[in-house]
Amino acid sequence: MDAQPSQSLLIIDDHPIYREALVERLTQEFQPQGIEVLGASSAAEGLEILDHGHKHWIILLDILMPGLSGVASIKVFKTKHNVTHVIAVSGLDENAWEPRSVAAGATLFLSKNNTSDRIIGKIKSLLDASPSVKVLPKDVETQEFRLTQRQLEVLQLIAMGHPNKVIADYLDIKEQTIKIHINQIFKELRVFNRTQAVLKAQKSHLLTPSSPPVSESI
Repeated sequence: MDAQPSQSLLIIDDHPIYREALVERLTQEFQPQGIEVLGASSAAEGLEILDHGHKHWIILLDILMPGLSGVASIKVFKTKHNVTHVIAVSGLDENAWEPRSVAAGATLFLSKNNTSDRIIGKIKSLLDASPSVKVLPKDVETQEFRLTQRQLEVLQLIAMGHPNKVIADYLDIKEQTIKIHINQIFKELRVFNRTQAVLKAQKSHLLTPSSPPVSESI
């Protein structure tokens, strides 16, 4: 059996002091677990790192840099097959940029005002996440649904009957961000409401057994 690619962290930020301090702090935290932490000063340098080796990457991406930046940079990194999560990091207004970042494909948006301990906590919540691509069994359907781990978590909580506010509180993100995730789930599953989404997810084996079955009559 082939060895599974190892998980690594890549901090992409053009500010050397912030980047080097974060690399050092995350290395102290994650190196004992065998998780490599690297830094890159630009999107181009980050893309070059991704093209070498056989690893899965969690990207901490400054979305305000010279050259490729903003939501465009998130979309580019999300196209890379070996990127499991993109965490958008910025000093920009969180209320304005979190929804934009998530809509572009970022799993999370983190303000640069966050402490390193909070950033570490968010990374730990993603490290053991399942692969973001769910392939349906051939006896169910032939297509595959591409949902991020965060979207699968939202879908799971929807299946458990939780409203948006409870889901937002549980995942520690804004309710507006939950709405964006739900819209993307509906689009990917080609459904129009929560009940249809849960029923399709159940038929497609996208939910864990802890989710109670949903009746067609709901």
